[in-house]
Amino acid sequence: MVHSIRSLSANIADLLLDVVFLVDRNDVIVDVSAGCERMLGYRPTELIGRSILDFVVPEDRDQTRAEVARVEAGQDRVGFENRYVHKDGRSIDIMWSARWIADLGLRLGVARYISARKRAERRQEATYAISEAAYQAGDLAGLCAEIHGILDRMVGAPGMIVVTDPTPQQGFKVIYRRDHDERSRLPSRACLARWRTTASTPDALAPDAVRHVAGGRVTTWLMIELKGPSGTIGALLLRDRARTGYSAAERGLLHFVAAQVGLALERKRLHDDLMRSACHDELTGLPNRRLFFDRIRTAVARARRCQSRLGLLYVDVDDFKQVNDRHGHAVGDALLREVAARLVECARESDTVARLGGDEFVLLLEDLHAPEDAEHCAAKIRAALAQPVPTLYAPLCIGASIGIALFPDHADQVETLLMHADSGMYATKRIRKCDTGTAHAVPAPVTVSLSGRA
Repeated sequence: MVHSIRSLSANIADLLLDVVFLVDRNDVIVDVSAGCERMLGYRPTELIGRSILDFVVPEDRDQTRAEVARVEAGQDRVGFENRYVHKDGRSIDIMWSARWIADLGLRLGVARYISARKRAERRQEATYAISEAAYQAGDLAGLCAEIHGILDRMVGAPGMIVVTDPTPQQGFKVIYRRDHDERSRLPSRACLARWRTTASTPDALAPDAVRHVAGGRVTTWLMIELKGPSGTIGALLLRDRARTGYSAAERGLLHFVAAQVGLALERKRLHDDLMRSACHDELTGLPNRRLFFDRIRTAVARARRCQSRLGLLYVDVDDFKQVNDRHGHAVGDALLREVAARLVECARESDTVARLGGDEFVLLLEDLHAPEDAEHCAAKIRAALAQPVPTLYAPLCIGASIGIALFPDHADQVETLLMHADSGMYATKRIRKCDTGTAHAVPAPVTVSLSGRA
């Protein structure tokens, strides 16, 4: 007796690693091969009679309907990919081949399980995307926002929190906290603090499944250690769309991605530290000479273009050498930090306060309405610096000489503007010495603690 392959089709369909579906015009499953239980977790009897779209991940339903329309229009389709919800709740990736059987009014679809391949692709895509984000992001917060978008597209992560330096001794900083669902309540800082375990090892973090209760609703967050070359640098917390937690496969992918995130954050932080060190004074934290000259060139060009006025104040601490000679460099350093803090308090947020070196400071004042505005700022500085600097045993009194230059009143170039302010500062210093003699610094013990700023 001769048998054809077609006469064995029912047996062949059930033996295939792929799954064969027959679906009518209303998207109702008419028949399905036995492999559906292996792929989706459902027996054929549990699927037949139900809409196939009920099992499609909600975010993929629109593109699935569009693909169905192409098949029912008579196009043979190969390679369409979408995601289905497994019986255990996780999402799986499927690739389809489909055609329309006109005389039966049915779609014939062959589904292939491709989740393993898609996970590998997503790992690679995430690695490239995070590396690119780390290169392009302006700061840590911007990098975290880019990473949030990448993870949300990859596995669905509407909520994300990043904490750094989570040590019991130092506490932690929340550098990013956002949920795309405006109705969702993010965990409070107090709740975050409870997520650290009190285990014996200082780097031990709480279990990765963390439950947060808000508004009578329990939300599960996934918490993953972020590691850098030197060890744990923080933690990444993610909320899935269902608020019930991620599947084992998704957690595996996210743990892999978290390793890339940790390295990216550490590189970005090191880069930011290097950039700050290159452009800021180590002692006072103010912009240094390099950053100041960059800003004044930009400011002068902007003032020339907008026909506005800017002011430059050159500030020199009187007899600072005597403070160092009498009390030591530690006291001198603390005094410079106090002077820097007082100058910042006298300036607007839009102004630049910089330390050029030694005891010389400059203030760059943009968009002045009148020449008198610069003098008002100088008077404010004199009054602030005239207040004694508190120490443990005796106050330390200081004075300052200030030179003022205005653009375009006194000069229209950066170099001549600085020369005018510098000359004005020295002229003021000579006048002060003639009027009062040598400026004084009340003696104090070598051990000095400047109030709140040492």
